[in-house]
Amino acid sequence: MQDCTSANFNGVIALTDPEKSWVAKWQRLDKYVAGMYAVQVIGQVPQDVITELTNRGIKYVPRDGSKEDELAEREYD
Repeated sequence: MQDCTSANFNGVIALTDPEKSWVAKWQRLDKYVAGMYAVQVIGQVPQDVITELTNRGIKYVPRDGSKEDELAEREYD
């Protein structure tokens, strides 16, 4: 859990109804549960965690402003 958590982030989004929120859709959070989310996270998840998510059929979407984050955003649209 420590490797996947960061205290360094920019912006916060509070979602009460993600399915109806245009902000949730814009931030690719519309399939998430209600809660508080960072707009951008500073840092990256370890590759072994990303591999495990992929093996479980979970698509990892980075939120660090990296090239992969940009590609995931285009793919979402």
